[in-house]
Amino acid sequence: MIEKMCRLSMAVPESLGMDFIDFLQADGRVHLILPFEEQHNVDLAGRLLVLREKLRAMVETLEGIAVSVSEEGVPAAADAEVKRILSESLALTVPELEKSVEKFQADLARIMKGHGRLADEKRLLERILAQLGTLAFRDSSGRRCLLWWAAKDLWPLAQRQIERLGADGEKTLFHVHDTAKEGQLLVELSAPTAQIPAVTEILHGISAALWTPPPQCAGKNYAESVELMKRRLSEIQSFLKAEQSALVAMRKQWGLGQKAFFLLIDRKVDQYQVFSRCDRVGGALLVEGWMPQSGLEDFRARVDEKFAGRAALHVRAPEPDEYGQVPTALRHGRFFAPFEVFLKLVQPPAYGTADPTGLIGVFFPFFAGCIIGDAGYGLVMLILMWFMRRRAKNGTARDVAFVLMNMCVWSILWGAAFGEFFGDLAHRMFHVEPLWVERSQAVMPVLMFSVALGLGHVMLGLAVGLIHGLKARHRKHAMEKLGGMLVIVSLVAALMSVRRLLPPQALPGGMVALVVGLALLTAGGGIGGLIESMSSFGHILSYVRIGAIGLSSAILAVAASKFVDVLGVSALGLFVALAIHLLNFVLAFAESGLHAARLHYVEFMGNFYVAQGKDYHPFAYRRNLPWKKDL
Repeated sequence: MIEKMCRLSMAVPESLGMDFIDFLQADGRVHLILPFEEQHNVDLAGRLLVLREKLRAMVETLEGIAVSVSEEGVPAAADAEVKRILSESLALTVPELEKSVEKFQADLARIMKGHGRLADEKRLLERILAQLGTLAFRDSSGRRCLLWWAAKDLWPLAQRQIERLGADGEKTLFHVHDTAKEGQLLVELSAPTAQIPAVTEILHGISAALWTPPPQCAGKNYAESVELMKRRLSEIQSFLKAEQSALVAMRKQWGLGQKAFFLLIDRKVDQYQVFSRCDRVGGALLVEGWMPQSGLEDFRARVDEKFAGRAALHVRAPEPDEYGQVPTALRHGRFFAPFEVFLKLVQPPAYGTADPTGLIGVFFPFFAGCIIGDAGYGLVMLILMWFMRRRAKNGTARDVAFVLMNMCVWSILWGAAFGEFFGDLAHRMFHVEPLWVERSQAVMPVLMFSVALGLGHVMLGLAVGLIHGLKARHRKHAMEKLGGMLVIVSLVAALMSVRRLLPPQALPGGMVALVVGLALLTAGGGIGGLIESMSSFGHILSYVRIGAIGLSSAILAVAASKFVDVLGVSALGLFVALAIHLLNFVLAFAESGLHAARLHYVEFMGNFYVAQGKDYHPFAYRRNLPWKKDL
């Protein structure tokens, strides 16, 4: 249901302004009405905002350090020093806070920069040593070791030319190292000193490049360079391990404190932004907002207790011409609250109009379960959604799981009515008969039942629209909805009389109802009302999808069992049957959810839902803060 709201006008001495705003934030029930532009203490609010972003950056940096701790949440209260600073006048302590945060930020940035530089050098050395592997040759008397990068397709030509150089004397030895570079080889050569110029000229001829060790190995031969790089890599690993330990210690010492500090500064930023935008009159701070009437008495008592008569509070109900400005606060019981997820996909209902959440909670799982109509599929999905709901940390995910669990329950019940358990498996194994009809053998009754469901659902939507029109004293709106109901009833009665389902005497009464309904439609909605009433019959027929899609799912499930008949109880037969059941399982739940939602959004809610509401955003502490920039 949509909560009844009240308009609050509050006034306190300006000296108590921040205390009062802090009280409102802690109470967390008032949707504030603030001027668009900031007016007072803009500089202090801006400096606090910059300080909050610096703290956020440090928290994100510390969060990125891998560490296992027993408690990752924000502590219940900050340490005494943070409390002391924030309890003082922020105009005096902000410079102190800025200096402290900037110093910590600089120290952390210096440590992280050094850590990053060492990590880059470590990756470079690891890549070089991986390319070299184990050297096959070493410098010796009269021979030198060389390393060259050469193209894989040109190296054989150079190799033959170099081999011809040593045809009459000492030969150049080769060893090719495997590398990750596509089309490139790292060739190690041990060449006689006298042949090095000729070897170099041949390799330059195929655009080969001499491999050179890093600058810190200048003047060393290849073997010495490799040993030096290995020692340096070992040193870097030791340095990184020590720095990682230091960073982990810093996070354990400061991480949760910084989170708490950020949380408190974040609250102060919000409070100062509100404080800067409130009006002032004669030394008093004026605050206005909306809150649910259900919490008014408790709120009034808390204000009196906290401020002992120093805060004036005026309360009034919203005027009808203000309904467009009133935020929509929804309140439902434990069962229907998860179904509010459907309204998160559309604009909230306007204040003073109808809330469809309860009706969605009744009919959505009923329709979706009827489309699935298989007890086996429903049981499997029910187990999956139960585990998902237990493990889900996100509230929306838990709500979706609860909605799907309701679908599964109705799927099991409809499966019993249709006698379906993984298709006709229950009938094959245990001779289970349907409690109502077998869908695949009773196509027309199921389709007619679907149309009957549509008739009842659309009429219910029109009835809700009629009641809303009467309550809001929208005479033309109520006339249009009543006229639409009469037109539908009259045409259905006429059709049933023709089919001899009603006595012939019902036909004249139906014609009278048709004339009255058309008159009401014309008076209430004009030509648009007449056209809308005709579309209602299309909406009713749209509910045929409940039976049609369910029928296709039932046939596909039975077809899976037929493959076992054809292929036998073999690995192939079971594999094909399971594959078809898995496909049907996914399609059944996806299509049932989509089509049941569509029937509600278009055919049902289109008769009464007024999507012109404003979200209810009470001024409150942020809960479950993610340390991201979209806070």
